Amino acid sequence: MADLQDKLDAIEGLQDKQLTVGGLRMTPATIGAAFAMLSTVIGMLYGGFTIYQKVEELATLDLGAYQQQMEIMDARVEEALSYARDIKTGLKDDILRIEQQADRVEDMVRNTIDDVRTMVDDAEVRFETRREQLRMSQDADMKELEDRLNTKLQRALDNPLAN
Repeated sequence: MADLQDKLDAIEGLQDKQLTVGGLRMTPATIGAAFAMLSTVIGMLYGGFTIYQKVEELATLDLGAYQQQMEIMDARVEEALSYARDIKTGLKDDILRIEQQADRVEDMVRNTIDDVRTMVDDAEVRFETRREQLRMSQDADMKELEDRLNTKLQRALDNPLAN
């Protein structure tokens, strides 16, 4: 425990101790401040040098080449926009043509449905007419057959020995 106390006393006495560096007498706090100031100056010089290099690099750039590249890119973008407009217009025209064809097909289907309905109605009328004609014809044939049978029957009844 006594060793620890001696060491703490030695550390506490360090702040009052003065050191001689390069003929100057300084305390440890002064040395720390001088070190901080020196490192700040060195950091600023390094940062200035780096910025100077970047400025030199920018000064040597060929702005004409960049301008030419930008003009080429602008032309390509305009070309792409024109191509996109052409595609849009083409698609719009295609959609309109498809809609027109769909409308024509719908009209054709409606007309075909109407034609088929008309044909079915006409066929029903013809079948009904034909059925009526056949019924009338059958009725007439039945009447004629009945009349012939009645005539034969009457002859047979009038003259039972003739047959």
